[in-house]
Amino acid sequence: MNAFSVPSSHLSMGAYYPKGHIFAMFATTQAAQSAAAKVSGVDKVGSAAVASPQEITQAFAARAAEVGGMPSVGREDQFMARFVELAGTGNAGLLIEVSGASPDAISKALLDAGALLAYYYRALIIDELVELTGRTEAAAAGRL
Repeated sequence: MNAFSVPSSHLSMGAYYPKGHIFAMFATTQAAQSAAAKVSGVDKVGSAAVASPQEITQAFAARAAEVGGMPSVGREDQFMARFVELAGTGNAGLLIEVSGASPDAISKALLDAGALLAYYYRALIIDELVELTGRTEAAAAGRL
């Protein structure tokens, strides 16, 4: 497992857009670590990095505050704000390099591991792999 970082190649006009990767959120760092182990079993998957709540806040809070509730052309800024909101209540992230793996297989592993949300950043499209549920809203409110 790699250390979480946000290289310039994962930014597009200041917004987080790690093309070819999936970013998922979990209730705890331990849950994210467990999910990383499950995802590593998916055929042809690349590297994975757990992002602690503090790392997420450090990486994205300034941009989220800068854009506030302003609508953006894409949804990248909304997702960054959501990551910061969830991290503020102790939720952790997991960044997965898709490589040659099946996104559906990764999605299944993430669902089985209890992902609160997961976004697959493709060229010009962001796929939501986990539908937002009451569980995600409870996590954002700090009730998990």
